[in-house]
Amino acid sequence: MHDLSVRLASKRLYIADLAAKLEAMETGQVAMNAVAYRLYARRMKAAMRGYPSTLLAAQLGRACASVLEAIEHRQIELDGFTSGARGRKAFVAARALLRRLCRDPGRCAP
Repeated sequence: MHDLSVRLASKRLYIADLAAKLEAMETGQVAMNAVAYRLYARRMKAAMRGYPSTLLAAQLGRACASVLEAIEHRQIELDGFTSGARGRKAFVAARALLRRLCRDPGRCAP
């Protein structure tokens, strides 16, 4: 059990470091480098695999907005939707858009 907590702690520190690098580029504290940004984002995504989303959000969610965004993206990839109030708003907006598009029979597939 101790080995698992040590692994998660080191993963958490690695994720926090990558999130800080991403956020520094996003806020302009560090010059944006597209290659480095994509690399950090991919590494963070890979490091988050196997880490419980709820635990990661509780530990890093307040300090690192990019971690919460990555968790939302992962949930969308796995489930196809986002939960919570933002997910419901997005679902309602998407459904309204589809209804508007389907009013015109030429736009909607049969």
